[in-house]
Amino acid sequence: MNFKHWAVALVLTTTPFLAQACPVGADCQPGTITGPFTASQAAEFSTTAPFAICQSIACTTGIWSGNQIEGIDAQQNIGTSAQFYDNNGPNIDDNIAVGPTVSGQNGQVLEWVNAAYIQAFDKVTGQPIFTTGGTTAVPVSVGILWSPVSQPECQRNPAGNVQVIFDRVDNVFVISRRVVYTDGYGIHRSAWCIAASSGSDLSSPAIQWYAYEYKLSSVIPCLPSSNNCTTGAYYYYFPDWPRIGTWSDGFYITFDLQDPTAGYVESGFEACQLDRAAIVQGRPSLPITCYAYLVPSTQRPSLIHSVDVADIDSSLPPPAGEPEYFLAIVNPSNSQQGFSGLRYCTSQTTPCISNYLASFTWGANGFAGPKFVRVNSYTPGCYNTSAANRESNTFCVPEPSTNPLTIGAYGSPTCGNYSTPCLDSLGDRMANRLTYNNLNSSPGNEYLTASHVVMESASNQRTGIRYYVLKVAAGTASVSINSGTAAFPDLQDPNGNLFYFMPSAALDSNGNLGITYTTSGPFCGTCQAQSHPAVYFDVLPRGAASFDAPTLIVQGTADEQNTGRYGEYAATVIDPSDNLTFYGVGEYFNTSESGTSNCSQPAANCFTWQTRIFRGQYGLDF
Repeated sequence: MNFKHWAVALVLTTTPFLAQACPVGADCQPGTITGPFTASQAAEFSTTAPFAICQSIACTTGIWSGNQIEGIDAQQNIGTSAQFYDNNGPNIDDNIAVGPTVSGQNGQVLEWVNAAYIQAFDKVTGQPIFTTGGTTAVPVSVGILWSPVSQPECQRNPAGNVQVIFDRVDNVFVISRRVVYTDGYGIHRSAWCIAASSGSDLSSPAIQWYAYEYKLSSVIPCLPSSNNCTTGAYYYYFPDWPRIGTWSDGFYITFDLQDPTAGYVESGFEACQLDRAAIVQGRPSLPITCYAYLVPSTQRPSLIHSVDVADIDSSLPPPAGEPEYFLAIVNPSNSQQGFSGLRYCTSQTTPCISNYLASFTWGANGFAGPKFVRVNSYTPGCYNTSAANRESNTFCVPEPSTNPLTIGAYGSPTCGNYSTPCLDSLGDRMANRLTYNNLNSSPGNEYLTASHVVMESASNQRTGIRYYVLKVAAGTASVSINSGTAAFPDLQDPNGNLFYFMPSAALDSNGNLGITYTTSGPFCGTCQAQSHPAVYFDVLPRGAASFDAPTLIVQGTADEQNTGRYGEYAATVIDPSDNLTFYGVGEYFNTSESGTSNCSQPAANCFTWQTRIFRGQYGLDF
């Protein structure tokens, strides 16, 4: 057995604010960065045209309804030979990537949901193109992209928190996933799986996918309880909440480091660089290189975790030598309680607040940070201090089916982990995605866009969306637009009823900020229609102080009742053809997802989620 000894040199130690009293909302945890650590590829594997392309009339007739198409749904074509029923679980992790429209080629939107399923939709017809052989295209599994011989973990193991992106530097689609497995000795391990297309037209019979597997045991730290990776079934931190971005000198990923022997408590995170230049050509790659950021066991949970990594979203790349950027919220510390800010806030009377974001960079000298960016104060969405799992229990978004007696005020027991089902706001972390835009032509400068969910009302924990446009240069980030004040109000329900959550922000080439988000609300006895989860899109025009009127994308007519995890990877992306057209995706329900038995049966109500893809330009469609 290959035992890993976590005896490494300390590369960077950060002890922010320890020499003085912490400002309100500051993080004074003594987080440390260690590394670099490396892991070689298991193998590279190329598959030519792995997915059959549907050619029937049913797959070539236009189906765009205005600017919308139905994405992957849990139940499709039930009762037909092309039946699809996804019973892999309710956490669908839905996200999309968009390729260009090129003369003489087809263009697609690539969608991934759940543990394994993808589908590509034609940008002209809206029809799905991948098929398993029937006359109607249905979602296909990504497992075929990896070799069962040389890449067995990526080929056979399901994954959560999956992502697809379009690599603007190389004009290819990229699929990224992490898998977990148990080896022959009963030790829990993990691997990183990444695959890149050989071109942007996924309908071409000449398309290839270049797939790679990296086993992570040599880069993830040993758990404190494992006695230097020698004791117990869990040697390593669990890699959760992965993110990926394209940068000039590589693909970059991040993932949380959670301790499975201590309730999966947030302990820090990891940042890694992959050899983009080799991966997009199917050549043997350099090893994956990683740095770990951890706080002492006595300081857990880490106030900084679930870090977003910048992904190029503009036609212009970063200037030469520009480092990659990473961004996270800083969860509230106990500094406002008169302590030194070393642990999480536990106030049950005055809402816990933070005034900072944490930025990191990866440049010529490796990974560095955090640098603290002061922002308008916020309380993370659904931040609950009333019981265990305080900082990470972010369930409070009600649906009409939620028991109203469990919707409490700040500091009180509420739904979710503690009681009846409601939805997870994911308020303790940045939302997907962190976009990078080099707009040096007009309106000028380099920008990051980001968003997350915050509490708007302490009386019922109603949530809204905090958004940012950060100006960046040479590794430094400064606030350009920061909502949460009268000058730039949060994106929230003006009537004070609906909860806003699941945001995803992107910037078009004119500097207009678009956000896809979901709304939901409690039962209303006097309303003609109930506030079941619905998908919206809204735009903050360049130079404006408030959003335009929102656009309803799809209004659901039912609830998710058998779990609190909702979507989690909603996405807004920009079409690389014009850098003006927003594409977005969100989740909704027309049949309540309430079943808990016989879930393998098609048409059961255990898994009834649906997804909707939409597009449009500001000034024309929105």
